[in-house]
Amino acid sequence: MRTLSKNYLNKLLITVALVACLSIASTAFAQEIQRTYTIINPAIVHTLNPGQRAEGVTKVINQSNVELTFKLNVQDYIVTDTKGTPNILPPDTLNSKYSAAAWIGVSPSTFTLKPGATQVVSYFIQIPPNAAPGGHYAAIVYAPTTVAQEQATGGTVNTQVGSLFYLTVNGPVKEKAEVSKFETNGFSEYGPVKILTQVKNMGDLHINPKAKITVSGLFFNEKQDLLSQNIYPQTARDFENTFGSLFMLGRYKADFVGSYGKENNLPLVASLYFWVFPWRLALVITLAVIAIILGTIYLKRKKEKGSKPQDESRDEATKPYKEEKAS
Repeated sequence: MRTLSKNYLNKLLITVALVACLSIASTAFAQEIQRTYTIINPAIVHTLNPGQRAEGVTKVINQSNVELTFKLNVQDYIVTDTKGTPNILPPDTLNSKYSAAAWIGVSPSTFTLKPGATQVVSYFIQIPPNAAPGGHYAAIVYAPTTVAQEQATGGTVNTQVGSLFYLTVNGPVKEKAEVSKFETNGFSEYGPVKILTQVKNMGDLHINPKAKITVSGLFFNEKQDLLSQNIYPQTARDFENTFGSLFMLGRYKADFVGSYGKENNLPLVASLYFWVFPWRLALVITLAVIAIILGTIYLKRKKEKGSKPQDESRDEATKPYKEEKAS
């Protein structure tokens, strides 16, 4: 009975060990599956007249280690934050003023790619004759799934990546933008200094401002370009530039000079002043200097007091001789 129990226990332990090994191997297999792909043309730009047609191609590369099946949709997108993040709208949901999804078709709309394979996707644009002038925006949305996902262990997470269309319909449009923020800390103890710039687009067309920021001060002059980024209509976008080094001293001026628009001839300007002063370090240095001065004065006075009794004793010793000589 003891032998049977012992054998049973050994078999049970072996079974548990095998199950654990299979579980670890299965988890490792799931972790080894990579679903990675690249869109060759993430941004597609066209300027067209009402009623005009255009076409082109983009590509998808499957960099995964499994086959992927792609289903393509054309959907509108909008931007609602100050970082320029595209927010793709649900299928058949159109952004009325800036919509372009209904104008774009793609072929093929479904395909399967083996690992390392590339698929060419053709797109076709047809601008309606009555299209409103200005910017119109949509995206080709690639929704991948794993072909062999039933054999794979673990869940499949589907992501959406799009080729963004920036379409400009020719005609009279409103172009208006401003520097809505140009700021930094008015006082800093040390550098470097970060300057936040926000450009707000109040027009009917996306803009890509070209600008330089110049910071000048005591023995200091530095220029930087504003990062080249599109700003969606009726939205603002933040930019951040960093100037200087750890040790900066004095009053500085920052100037923003740029332009925007279809002809890049509309001005954007702003300026600000700020101070950088290491007051703690200056306080320590000042106190050290004061301590040195006071110490020097104290030692000097102590030395004078130490030499005064010797002078008086000499005067007392010579005093009788001086009086006798006088008599």
